[in-house]
Amino acid sequence: MEKEIEQTQITTQEMVYNFLIEFIKKNGYPPSLREICTGTHLSSTSSVHNHLLALENEEKIKMKPNSPRALKVIEFQFVKMEGVLNGKINKN
Repeated sequence: MEKEIEQTQITTQEMVYNFLIEFIKKNGYPPSLREICTGTHLSSTSSVHNHLLALENEEKIKMKPNSPRALKVIEFQFVKMEGVLNGKINKN
């Protein structure tokens, strides 16, 4: 039973990654650190930044230093269709 519970729990890093995808699909641009904090219920922009660095090290996102909202989700291609962004996984 305990093993089943562990498998269904999502890591904070996965939560941040999923939030990025959903935010971009909804808004058409990446969230700020504060918006990620609010959307994931994390209290520290520093911890969010560390999760983003970890995601970048795993090559899931690409960040541009010293630029707010300058990040790209690498495995997703966002396509605007009739005013709505749809995310599709890019399987190269």
